Amino acid sequence: MTDPSATDPRAPFADRLRVFTDAGLLTRLPTRWQLVQGTIEMTPFVLSSDATAERRYVGAPLGHPVLRQPLILGAVGLDHLRTGPALAARFGSVCKHLHLTYHQGMPVFDLQVIQTHPDGLARFRARTEELIEGTSPRARRLNALVAWILPRAADYYREFLGAQGWVARAERLDYPTPEEAGSPLAPEHYSLVGFLDYCAQAFPAAPRELPLTRQPAHLLRLAGRRFRRTTRNAAAA
Repeated sequence: MTDPSATDPRAPFADRLRVFTDAGLLTRLPTRWQLVQGTIEMTPFVLSSDATAERRYVGAPLGHPVLRQPLILGAVGLDHLRTGPALAARFGSVCKHLHLTYHQGMPVFDLQVIQTHPDGLARFRARTEELIEGTSPRARRLNALVAWILPRAADYYREFLGAQGWVARAERLDYPTPEEAGSPLAPEHYSLVGFLDYCAQAFPAAPRELPLTRQPAHLLRLAGRRFRRTTRNAAAA
């Protein structure tokens, strides 16, 4: 297999992504400009209810998105707002994001980001077990916040654990498709691998490939993709 980083020697995070390239799940890496375009397109999707299981927040005192988001932002920091590949996010930030957010089915994207960190999945498993036990000061602090946001949080955390849990499946690279997970997200926004592969194929590799006068309209069109889909769905109904 051709080394994906050979497509662009500036490709970021190539070493961390070898867990996927060595397994043949990722055969090319996007350039920085392709990542910028992909991030602009994906952001409205992943900041919407498409990415979260809103019904699972019902019953929590501050489960409503308007109420919970400031609390999550305060706990996670600005990394909570990262879209695109999220590979620049701190490991602890991604863990807290997962522990404070219900996703639609298996949170494939975030688990793949964690998988790029050294021993990331094992460390995340340990943190999840720590929350269920609730004995460490760190776990008690986070659980005090979780009680305001997530009802039945311990049941959610157990979905990550065990031989058939989400962490073990990620270790086996056994990731479901969006359809299997019941997620409305498109494949290119559902997983890190899917996003990177999509960016490498769908967008110009460098700004010079598109005339400067066309670039603003191009970026606006990308940012509006989700809203055009919503309009089409409403018209079809």
